[in-house]
Amino acid sequence: MTNTMMWTPTHFPAAMRSLNPSTRAKAIEIANRLLEQGMQDKQQVVALSVDEARQWARLVQSQSMNKGWQPRANP
Repeated sequence: MTNTMMWTPTHFPAAMRSLNPSTRAKAIEIANRLLEQGMQDKQQVVALSVDEARQWARLVQSQSMNKGWQPRANP
């Protein structure tokens, strides 16, 4: 673990405040992983993690919307 501050569900950057809780949790997970990998620019870490978490949320939402759908059999 690095000596860089890690974020938690109760302590996170202001840029993550507008995200819903599950998307924010994913953004925090991504940001912490980037910090562990040695990324130094915190503004870039936050921007990248928020963008990736939003993409993840869209993917999860589209998968859940398609989950119950089945093609109609041809009569």
